[in-house]
Amino acid sequence: RKPLILNKACILGCLLPATADPARDLEIFEKLMGMDKSSLERRLEAKKDKEKRFILGQFRATGHKAPYRKWVQLASRAEECGEELFEHIWDTVNAHLKTEAHSFPELIEQLGIMRFGRRPSLADTFCGSGQIPFEAARLGCEVYASDINPVASMLTWGALNVIGGSPARQAELEKQRREITAMV
Repeated sequence: RKPLILNKACILGCLLPATADPARDLEIFEKLMGMDKSSLERRLEAKKDKEKRFILGQFRATGHKAPYRKWVQLASRAEECGEELFEHIWDTVNAHLKTEAHSFPELIEQLGIMRFGRRPSLADTFCGSGQIPFEAARLGCEVYASDINPVASMLTWGALNVIGGSPARQAELEKQRREITAMV
């Protein structure tokens, strides 16, 4: 199984335009992945134990030059931090990409319109447990997924409709679960 962050990287990589400034393109990609200095600092701050606070101190004291592998291992994953992790990136991202986004779904829609004339669609005909469609939907793509294996299809449906469902959808499913549990 592929990590969701790898799927996010692949989807963004397919949509982000290459400009005449590859170093700046990489900087923008790192911001979108939660790997820029400010995001990494926030990801480290999300952890509370003593060793992680020590690494955060090293990270700041060395001008963000603590051993990369060490502080990435100690930091929260970007998806664990929520959308507030990315609040600081949108002005820079928008200036570089000539967009007006303040969230990933807005950015994906605008990049899709720039490139394809519409919101991007992703079709995964051998979706397995649905990691690629799940991440694509979370980013804001229109998603089509199928698999001949009925268990794989069920896992994908669950990822898209239960885990990735709207708060209202999740509340409705929770209500149904309680009703079924009471009947049993």
